[in-house]
Amino acid sequence: MANNNTTKVTNITADPAVNVDAAEAHGRMRVWYDSFEASSTASGDTITFSRMPKGATIYQVRVVADALGSSVTIKVGDSGDDDRFITATTMNTANLVTETNAIAGVAYNYTAQTDLIATVGGAAATGTIKFMVFYTLGD
Repeated sequence: MANNNTTKVTNITADPAVNVDAAEAHGRMRVWYDSFEASSTASGDTITFSRMPKGATIYQVRVVADALGSSVTIKVGDSGDDDRFITATTMNTANLVTETNAIAGVAYNYTAQTDLIATVGGAAATGTIKFMVFYTLGD
């Protein structure tokens, strides 16, 4: 059987060792939390729910919501990629939890201050939506 190492383990076990970015190993995890009361929020509408500072590395975005409607979807991203973190997910079950499911969004680093947005799809949404963003800043 082969014994394999990830990139960071390879770096820290090298001689000489290669330093690992603090945002990616033993960094301080931070959380941005907010909520939104949707009231017939139309398909295609966006909800800006977070402002990430320059240098933020996003590890997970989580959405918890009421049943928002039978064909309502939510996707989460930013102005550069509207589903960078969560692709369109049906939100028709109460207390549904959806989280980062787009691999490109895992450990995504922002080089400038950026707002995160959720986009409603499928139909008008009504209910409570709670957003959590777990990220580090490299300190």
